[in-house]
Amino acid sequence: MVGTHDEMVEPVARRLISRRDFLKAGGAGLAGAALLGTAGCGVFSQAGQQGGGGGKAIGLNLGDSIRDLNSTTTTDSASTDILLNVMDGLYRLDPNQRPVPAQAEGVEISDDQLTYTFTLRDGLKWSNGDPVTSQDFKYAWFRALDPDTAGQYAYIIAQFVKGATEFNAGDGSAEDVAIEAPDDKTLRVTLESPSPFWLGLTAFHTYLPQKQSFVEEQSEKYAQNADGLLYNGPYVLTKFDPTAGVTMRKNGDYWDAGNVDIERVDVRIVSELNTAVNLYESGELDETEIDSQYVDEYRGTPDFWSQTYFTNFYLVFNYRLPFFRNENIRRAFQMGFDRESLANEILNNGSEAAPGYVPEGIAGPGDQTFREALGPTMPEFDPREAKEYFQKGIEEVGENPPIELLAYDDSTARDIATFLQAQFEDNLGAKINVKVQPFDRKLELESNGEFQLSWQGWIADYNDPINFLELWESDNSFNTQKYESERYDRLVKGARAEPDSARRMDMLLEAERVLVEEDAATAPMYFEGEAHLVRPAIKNFVDHQYGAGIDVKWWRLEG
Repeated sequence: MVGTHDEMVEPVARRLISRRDFLKAGGAGLAGAALLGTAGCGVFSQAGQQGGGGGKAIGLNLGDSIRDLNSTTTTDSASTDILLNVMDGLYRLDPNQRPVPAQAEGVEISDDQLTYTFTLRDGLKWSNGDPVTSQDFKYAWFRALDPDTAGQYAYIIAQFVKGATEFNAGDGSAEDVAIEAPDDKTLRVTLESPSPFWLGLTAFHTYLPQKQSFVEEQSEKYAQNADGLLYNGPYVLTKFDPTAGVTMRKNGDYWDAGNVDIERVDVRIVSELNTAVNLYESGELDETEIDSQYVDEYRGTPDFWSQTYFTNFYLVFNYRLPFFRNENIRRAFQMGFDRESLANEILNNGSEAAPGYVPEGIAGPGDQTFREALGPTMPEFDPREAKEYFQKGIEEVGENPPIELLAYDDSTARDIATFLQAQFEDNLGAKINVKVQPFDRKLELESNGEFQLSWQGWIADYNDPINFLELWESDNSFNTQKYESERYDRLVKGARAEPDSARRMDMLLEAERVLVEEDAATAPMYFEGEAHLVRPAIKNFVDHQYGAGIDVKWWRLEG
């Protein structure tokens, strides 16, 4: 998604934004939820102590309000952080970001890599005691696809399942969608083309099951309170206030309950960072995200935790303007700012300078990651050479006009904008004016082509480079800069249809070379990281790098 650090994505910009913050609609407007008493979400206790209901209890900071717990329509990360702890898909991401069997005991994949036949475990139960069946998955997936009920993430099913795109668009019938439930324990799905990463998508929130009779009985009340949901995951909700927090208690009927260690999770919503850190220090929270102002203070302590996510941020040049259609000017911007200083000094939160477009850790050929196989495609920071490119470019264009840098309206984004402004003015001799806009308005301006220079971000929906590279296809709605390359389109479209995994990956490797190295169509900035305070008593802390967030099922509590 195109993104800022503190805002929610529009329907057209599903994952273009920063990872946990990517769905913080109006983040600054949540100050009223900062100071919370215990009434909203129960008694909070330091990790390892006995909570109000006994057993192992912890207190977490979600940082943002919960907007929608309906798995077929939700888009925000706060909601999905909760959903993916109280629900279970066919598969679940393990602590190493790999899909492992969950509600399904396994899957058979046809020789042509198109048909997946899942077998559900014995004895699966919803929280009301009803059995979980394959029909519950089929119903939820169709509900996500149906034009009358579809959510923003319908595409995450539609673009892969045979017949689903047409049905979702209102041009096809449900009978043509290749999702079958021949019996209560079997779900059979046929894909449009081989997609080696698709199994991991069955852990994504849009693929979670729903029980039809319960959804229809609840009607407008479905997912609106703790009793408005059925649960089949490691936890159940016992308290739910969308602006104050929730209480999750261990689900004794969960198929893997014996491996769920923490018995109660009190989740608060504290948007003010100073307040959250104070609550952590006082023992009322056991986990909270922090930003650069606290990183130096806590780095090196047992409480400090950080990682880089499958998220990239990159400069976007508007190709509608003759100025940015000039390749020399784009190359000047590529090498005219210090990515290392941006990541390590301005952000200082675990983010890494981007040597290319596809983030570190994304799967590549064989046992290599994509970045390991490809290496850097971005030129080194070189102010002298950058200025030479810039001077050559403005001579070719015939002008050096003031350039408007479109920025998000939050403190981190303003710091980034100020940094870029100074770098491009000092190193290139460019004239940069910063235009700060609320996130929704920024997306609107970009979608309408009413911008000159901007930056965007994309969070991986699944672990494959095509999830990033397809954004630059000439007919992709996220290609707001209007980059066009027949060669690039052939490579990405060819990879999408190529059954041979080695040839497919070669096409994607070449696609990034074309995009960044040859065409200088974008300037990757950084791969986003996050820093957290985590109580040392919490072991095996998992916050997934893509597709999901905090996953308390895997955590262990000592003491």
